[in-house]
Amino acid sequence: MAGSDLDTELRRAANETAESILNAARGDSERVVSQSQRAIEDRRRELMARKEAEYGAEARRAIAAERHNAMRAVLIARTRVVDRVLERARALLPDAATDERYRASLDAQLAEALKFVDADDAVVRCSPALEASVRKALSARPRVRVEADSEMGTGFNVGDASESVLVDCQLETRIDRLTPSLAIEIHARLREL
Repeated sequence: MAGSDLDTELRRAANETAESILNAARGDSERVVSQSQRAIEDRRRELMARKEAEYGAEARRAIAAERHNAMRAVLIARTRVVDRVLERARALLPDAATDERYRASLDAQLAEALKFVDADDAVVRCSPALEASVRKALSARPRVRVEADSEMGTGFNVGDASESVLVDCQLETRIDRLTPSLAIEIHARLREL
């Protein structure tokens, strides 16, 4: 082989080696780029998932807070309705005490209240407007004292002579005792609307 052929052969071999090295480097480079892109995409998905979870939790907290505020506003409004209904009911008590149905039930109510005290020495206090009806209802029990009291609300109280026992049968007291169950009933009816 002549010198020029050797030189050409060396160049060709060098070019093939360089091309082979270059192709291997390109392959390595493409693998590194591909792995890097996958790693970046994995990291991006991971970050997006974490951010979505954070935003989702924040949104759920905000929704829960708004629901709480809305339920609070509804409860306050319903409580105000209950208060107005009970206030209106209390305002109707003086008329209820003069109603014939109430006066007709006095016999039974007085008899029930007198069971809790010594009936012979009992004292019944009532408003002046109710005095005649109470006296009439107690006409068969002459030892029971009836006292009209202008400070009394509607209804009556029954006590023993020593005033150690008092049976409060005022309509205001009855409304007060019934307030929790009335409030529940009013709330239930409001939900039906």
